[in-house]
Amino acid sequence: MTYQADYIKDLDLIQAALDEYFKEKLNCRVVLNPMDAGSFRENVPTKLMSGEELDLLTINNNISYNNYANMGAFYPIDTLWDEYGSGVKSLFNDGVWDSLKVGGHIYGVPVLKDNCYIMGYIYNDDLAGALELDMEQGWAGFSEMEDFLIEAIKLRDEKFPEYAGMPLIADAKGTFPSWVAMERFGVNEFAVCNIPGREIAPEMGTDTVFNFLETDAFRELCLTKQRLVEAGVLAYDYSVFETNVMYEPSTLLNGAWGYTWIDEHLYGEAYATKLVVFDKVWTDGGNYTSAMTGIDANSKNPEWAMMVMELLNTDPYVATMLRFGLEGEHWERDADGKMQLANRNADESNPGWLQWYGPFYGNLTIVEAPESYSGPDGVMLEDMAKYNEEAILAAHMGFVLDTAPIENELSACNNAVGEYYENLVNGRYESPEDVNQAVDEMIAKLKENGSDKIVEEVQKQIDAWKAGE
Repeated sequence: MTYQADYIKDLDLIQAALDEYFKEKLNCRVVLNPMDAGSFRENVPTKLMSGEELDLLTINNNISYNNYANMGAFYPIDTLWDEYGSGVKSLFNDGVWDSLKVGGHIYGVPVLKDNCYIMGYIYNDDLAGALELDMEQGWAGFSEMEDFLIEAIKLRDEKFPEYAGMPLIADAKGTFPSWVAMERFGVNEFAVCNIPGREIAPEMGTDTVFNFLETDAFRELCLTKQRLVEAGVLAYDYSVFETNVMYEPSTLLNGAWGYTWIDEHLYGEAYATKLVVFDKVWTDGGNYTSAMTGIDANSKNPEWAMMVMELLNTDPYVATMLRFGLEGEHWERDADGKMQLANRNADESNPGWLQWYGPFYGNLTIVEAPESYSGPDGVMLEDMAKYNEEAILAAHMGFVLDTAPIENELSACNNAVGEYYENLVNGRYESPEDVNQAVDEMIAKLKENGSDKIVEEVQKQIDAWKAGE
């Protein structure tokens, strides 16, 4: 059972092909039950807890892995995989699997995709060349680029005075995770921990919980944003421009999330594009539990379900069919043997079957895709796997916060920051003095509304979790 409402006109064709293939491979039938995201969110949790048999299902943020596993909704797959799913077991290292244990067992298989924060930027190679800028200096985030960006806009406006008044950056992707790396626990930035090797508050170590909004690092981030807006690097308000500045030749870069490869002209013919991924890629538990496949605890055929899950995650034919459809019907090979969307998928805005990434269908890295989707020789998927292996792990993989004891404080603190946060993190105050005053006022209101209690409660639960590991 998955969620997907669009681009599934040819469901009957895909179902027939699956029937034939699974009969040959496993002598069973696998029925696809796609629904739109709203129906999935509304109906599947009820079905899951009512005793209705679902067999295989998508687990996402609407069906909290830890909470539903604790309620007995899923079948423990680690009791099945040695016999029926060795390929699934090999998808991730022991550290990842250990972080997914609930009561000593593993109840879901994460989708192997970009399971880490692959952050960076896409830059205008034509403009960078004209200004003789070195765009690849090993930065770990936008915060390290301030001096470079301020100098770059001066150079741009001197060489191209017609660009004056246009921002240098189209979209810097907010605050987290492009500007700062931190381990969050579902309570925004009111209670976080440092990421090893990416510490924003080094004096705290990696096990001490703190409120990021009350740190010097947050204050400096807001001051940096104010300086960048003042210099014209960032726009005070992007909505005032008649066109999307991302497509303008005056733009030097645009924030990127999840990209490992891009086309040379990602944003059209106005300029050539190149991709840079920030150093020190990292991850946390949410990158694994937000997209998973599980077996319903009420399944009458858990062994068969495990065998199907094995095929979904290890068989390139099935993985490709579920994303791009059938060869001859939805795609063909050109004279060089390369995959091209065609026939029923010729119109990509109205295809017969097109599900990219298709995270509800398991392992993405074995999918064969057209070069326009995955790059030459599948380099995008290859690099994605590399970043997953290199990613720094957060210190509390597997910890899940119970917010019940602090619901009132969370609500009050969210209200308290409302009048300040967006203006602060988007650099909309006129001066550094105004920034400092706003931060001071916001911190005072956070304290008044129980921010210390939030930090204390999260710390208490983490300490108890670590003691029980």
